[in-house]
Amino acid sequence: MQQAPSQKIIRNQDTNTTGLSIEVPENIKEGFRKAVEKNGKNIEEVLTLYMKKYIWKQGELQRNRQKRREGIGRRVC
Repeated sequence: MQQAPSQKIIRNQDTNTTGLSIEVPENIKEGFRKAVEKNGKNIEEVLTLYMKKYIWKQGELQRNRQKRREGIGRRVC
């Protein structure tokens, strides 16, 4: 069974940024790097875009859950 990657989060209080370090097996890292370069981008651009989409999607899911809770509350009353 493959072990989950370990994570380390580093917070910078001065600039309000957070660094994230995740250990990934070298073969996965190389495959990702080749796929990114094949599309003419760099890793930082791809990961930044992914995180923006992830954050947006989580917000959408949270709003949908809230609407459902409010809808259930109205039906019960």
